[in-house]
Amino acid sequence: MELVPGNVKARLVSVVPALAVLTFASLTSCAGTPTADAVAGERLYAVSCAGCHGANARGNGPVTPILRTSAPDLTLIASRRGGAFPQDEIYRIVDGQADLSAHGPRNMPVWGYEFYGEDPDDEVAHRQATSKIESLLEFLRSIQRIDIAS
Repeated sequence: MELVPGNVKARLVSVVPALAVLTFASLTSCAGTPTADAVAGERLYAVSCAGCHGANARGNGPVTPILRTSAPDLTLIASRRGGAFPQDEIYRIVDGQADLSAHGPRNMPVWGYEFYGEDPDDEVAHRQATSKIESLLEFLRSIQRIDIAS
């Protein structure tokens, strides 16, 4: 006795590969689509970061010749840290909480005060600044390269 009738088996043989192709196509198209946050972060990056880090985020911006320290390749953040993107660490660097000699002393962060505005007690401005930084981090996460040689 046949468990699956021949006509059903023939249909399955033709339908299963088609489903596999459609599933793969939908997964790959979603993986390549940036989130709204990443798109907003890319715009912010172009205005605020590309001067030093370059349009391609590889540390080759037009002002790098006058920096005291070379700008790092931002596409290799995760690669330099064992493959994980260090969200909190990069957040602190962007908003000025981290002490970086290339950006000056802690009391003069590059983007922290710029994003947060003049009034340190303005909660709306603080939420907007946090949103900007999170968008920027989403963009940076989206451009990470796995292999240092690539």
